[in-house]
Amino acid sequence: MADKHAEKASMGDETGSFLPNRRSFLQLAGAAGGTALASGAATAQSAEEMLEDVELPDEDERPLVRLVQTGGTIASTEEAADEGYSLSEEADAIVESVPELEHFVDIEIAEAAQKGSPSLLVEDYVSVAKAAKQAEEDGAAGVIVTHGTNTIEEDAYFNDLVLDLDIPVVFVGAMRPADAIVADGPSNLLLAARLVTRNEFHLSDEPSGVYALLNETVHAARDIMKSDAWSLETFSSGSPGPIARFTDDEILIYREPGSYSSNLSDCDLEATPEMTVPIVATGAGAEAPLMEQAVNGKYDADGFAVQHSGRGGTSPAISDAVEATLDAGIPVVSSTRNFDGPASPSDEEGTDVSMEDLPVWKARIHLIVALTITSDLEEIRETVEAGKYGTAIVPTSTL
Repeated sequence: MADKHAEKASMGDETGSFLPNRRSFLQLAGAAGGTALASGAATAQSAEEMLEDVELPDEDERPLVRLVQTGGTIASTEEAADEGYSLSEEADAIVESVPELEHFVDIEIAEAAQKGSPSLLVEDYVSVAKAAKQAEEDGAAGVIVTHGTNTIEEDAYFNDLVLDLDIPVVFVGAMRPADAIVADGPSNLLLAARLVTRNEFHLSDEPSGVYALLNETVHAARDIMKSDAWSLETFSSGSPGPIARFTDDEILIYREPGSYSSNLSDCDLEATPEMTVPIVATGAGAEAPLMEQAVNGKYDADGFAVQHSGRGGTSPAISDAVEATLDAGIPVVSSTRNFDGPASPSDEEGTDVSMEDLPVWKARIHLIVALTITSDLEEIRETVEAGKYGTAIVPTSTL
C-alpha cells in the first residue's frame, strides 16, 4: 500500500499537489471570490475556457478519492423544510454541484448514513471507519466524509482513535445549506480534495491522520471544537491551533500533519456501539443518580465521563458518586467544562482518569473505544497518556 501511495505522490507537481492552484480551481467551479456555485451556459463556457489553460491529468492518472456520506447541513436545503434545514441532497448531487472536480480526481461515493449529525450513533461512526478502511484497500488516495457540523468533532475523533491508515481522512461540513445564496459546502469539498491529494498529508511511518476542514482551515480531529452556533468561523483548535490554512496562493502548514490522538486501532471496532458511557455534568447542587444506580446494580454502565469545573472541581454529591463508582470497579474519566486550558493531570492509582484538555464528549468517545481493549482503570489511564500534549515538570512553587 505504501508503494502505491508513493506512486501517486510522484504524480504531484512541484507544489506537492495533483491539483492546480486554488484560485484557478475555485474559478473552474464558479466559486472564486466567495460567490455561489452557478449554473448555466455562461458559467459553463467560462469553465471550458479556463480548463483549456490548465494542464489536466490523464484520465488514468487522476487520483481516486472516496467520498463517504453521512448527511448534515452540507446535504440540506431550506426549501425542503418548513422550518430550519432538511436533508435532501445525496452525495452524488453534492459532487455534481462542483462539476469540474471530475477533471482532477475520480470520486467514488459510499454511504455510511443519511442523518442530521445529532442523530448519528456510534454504530454510524463504525460505518465511517469501515468505509475508510475499504477505501485504502481499494487504492484511494484519500477519504472525504461529508458530515453535519454539530457532532463532526466526535465522529472525527472516534475515527482518529480507531484508524491507522496510510491515507488521510478529511471530514467536511457546512454552516449554510446547499441552496443558500453563498453556500460554504462546495468550497469545503474542493479544499478537501486538495488536501487529500497533497504529499504532506500522506505519511508512511505513522497514521496519516483524520482532519476536519471548514472555512479554509484544517484542524486535527483531536483538537477541533465547535464554538459558535451560527458563524462560518465556528471551529477552533484552542491552544494547539490548526494544522493548516488555505489561501488563494498557498497552503500554510502550522503543525506537522498526522494523528495527534492515541492510537487505539487495536480496539474491537464492532464492540464500540455496545459500550454504555453516560456523561455526568457538574453544577451548583448537581447530583449523579445514574452513577448511584450503577453502584447499586440498578443501571448497567460500562463507564462514566464526568464534566467538572475549572481544573477538576465537582459538586459534593458528584465527588462522592465518583469515588463510589471507582470503588465498584467502574471506570471514570473526567474533563473540564472550560473551552480552553487543561484540567489537572491525574496519575494517582485508583483515581478518575483526567482527560486534561479534551472536552467531555470526546472523553466519552475515548472511553468507549478504550473499553473494548481493557476495563482496567490504570490501563485506560495509559491510553490517555499516549495522546496528551503535557509533559511532567517540576512545579515552579517547589523550586
